[in-house]
Amino acid sequence: MTEDNNNLEEETTNAVEHTAEAVTDSADAITDKADTLKENASEAFDTAKEKASELANDAKEVLGNVKDKATEFINEDAKEMLGNAKEKATEFADAAKEKASHLAEDAKETYTEAKEKAQEFAEEASEKLSEFADEAKEKASEFTDAAEDKLEDLAEDAKETYTEAKEKTKGFFQKLFGKK
Repeated sequence: MTEDNNNLEEETTNAVEHTAEAVTDSADAITDKADTLKENASEAFDTAKEKASELANDAKEVLGNVKDKATEFINEDAKEMLGNAKEKATEFADAAKEKASHLAEDAKETYTEAKEKAQEFAEEASEKLSEFADEAKEKASEFTDAAEDKLEDLAEDAKETYTEAKEKTKGFFQKLFGKK
């Protein structure tokens, strides 16, 4: 009977050792999987952050280009158009004075009307430029807002994935070791 007890004791010791090795191997495998999930979540978050940064930089570049084009238009084309309008108005008024010296009153009225029209044209051009600049700012703001929303969504998704993996790992260990 002693031999049976010795064999039983040896088998029990072996079973305990194998169980301990199995638990250690399982824990190592779970730790590796959790680390992999954590790394994947971190990489996803980093990628999302990088993409959002790229989108923000693109939006800034677009806004800069719009501002440059609007400034260029104001400084070059609009001034030239205003100068041409003034020049044409002046030419028209001078021609009217020369050709109709006996109708000085009519020429004076025509000159005044031409000046008013030129002023109206300049005001309309200024309004259009202002509207264009406002629309460009609005579009750039919308684009920036959309990029920020996407970044927030990606960050939240990454956080949820990490939390879910953490909870599943915690639940697995609780089930494995019988703790609640």
